[in-house]
Amino acid sequence: MKITKMKIHMKRIAILIAVAVVSTTSVLAQQVPMYSYYYYNKFIYNPAMAGVQDYAQIYLINRNQWNKIPDAPISRALTMDGPLRKKNIGVGMSLYRDEAGAFNITGGQAAYRYGLKFNEEQTLSFGLALGFLDNRIDFRELIAKDQLDPVLMNSYQNSTGFDANIGVNYSFNELNVGMSVPQIIGNDLAYDAIANPQEGDVTFNLSRHVIFNANYDWDISGDNTWFLEPTAIVRLTPGAPFQWDINAMFSYQHKYWVGVMYRSMYAMTFSGGMRLANQFVAGYAYDMVVNSQRTYLKGAHEFILGYQFNGRVTEDPELKQKLREIDDKIRGNRDELDTIAGKVDENRKDIDENKKDIEENKEGINELDEKLRSFDDFMDLFNEDGTAKNPGAVKIDGEMVKFSSIYFETNKWDMKGDPQELSKLAEILKSNPRMKIEIEGHTDARGSESYNIWLSNKRANTVREYLIGLGVSPDQIQVKGYGKEAPSGKGYEKDRRVEFRVIQKD
Repeated sequence: MKITKMKIHMKRIAILIAVAVVSTTSVLAQQVPMYSYYYYNKFIYNPAMAGVQDYAQIYLINRNQWNKIPDAPISRALTMDGPLRKKNIGVGMSLYRDEAGAFNITGGQAAYRYGLKFNEEQTLSFGLALGFLDNRIDFRELIAKDQLDPVLMNSYQNSTGFDANIGVNYSFNELNVGMSVPQIIGNDLAYDAIANPQEGDVTFNLSRHVIFNANYDWDISGDNTWFLEPTAIVRLTPGAPFQWDINAMFSYQHKYWVGVMYRSMYAMTFSGGMRLANQFVAGYAYDMVVNSQRTYLKGAHEFILGYQFNGRVTEDPELKQKLREIDDKIRGNRDELDTIAGKVDENRKDIDENKKDIEENKEGINELDEKLRSFDDFMDLFNEDGTAKNPGAVKIDGEMVKFSSIYFETNKWDMKGDPQELSKLAEILKSNPRMKIEIEGHTDARGSESYNIWLSNKRANTVREYLIGLGVSPDQIQVKGYGKEAPSGKGYEKDRRVEFRVIQKD
């Protein structure tokens, strides 16, 4: 902060107090608020971490620093982030407020992340956050010797400016390495109301910070049960010493955890928390000061509360274990997948022969198609509110229902098309909580049998997760992948599909 000389004595006192308070908002002259739970809410410092998980989440953080000192800093933050439908894009929002006596700071930013996915194991993400920063001096908190000083005629002075933060993050399996630059613009905020015409403005300089971070989520037991996550963070700030943290978090199924951290030249931090129902998050951290000022500072308390939208499905340990087993099988069959391209030419003759067989069996295929109930026919059995017009008309004899607007691209399991049919199906299932369905996934005839079974399961699970996201109970939906066993007879594009059948109605 650069302060010009003042002729008015009270004005000099007010500004000096503001300077002193600014220096206490964070350890060693940092202007960016310091939190202990950045290892859990990684988006709080780096916009490149916005929406990297499969669900949206919201967190509240409250930090009381140095409680034994009057008007010690209090930091509060609210963050929200989540992915868009395309998983390589995420958005987020953050608000924070620092209060320290007569001096307080309010900031807010909106963030956007774009990820480049090189393969299933590696992703490089870029983030940009834009927002504002408002600095305010509240003169009502000051005890003035001269109550007639003109500066005190206004209850407060504030200065507002533009703020920005950029970030980058590289992930390789369970390893994350990132860098962010808060206050990258480094502009000056001027307090025009307390300027001296002869001496110039009073300004607050926003320093550009550079933050490096790295963490690794190590599955100790190899069965998705016990985890150790070491984290390191380095902060570089102009005019301040080099700072670093080392943190280790030990957790059980990512539901319950304890952690210990050392902050250079400052404190040891002890933390703990839990995630209930795989959605509700609560945690506490305590800074035990170990430097020469420990007698006066007396540590800090930090609380975090959070909610993970739809986290109960994608973060379920059993589901993650099953997905992990599937991924292991894919890696085990990598050699087989690498030879598929070479086998395509060898099998062209077989493909032509199969086409002839399809032509010869068109009559049987048409009969099979007639057995498939269209989705519109299925909807005719229900009222607009999802209740059955005639409960006895909903068959459970294995009759298949086909979607007309849901399809998939080659080797993909992301849904394409209009999901209105899924929205209508969700309403029916929610109105009939005892009804259960089986979603069946299919592929075209290309690829190996094991690969197509895996791919068809992924497609069926995509539809299941979408319905659960609309409020359908997971217990109402089963999935099964049939691979290429049941071709539609209408070409590869129609083969890449999902269908469903009612397996229980009451």
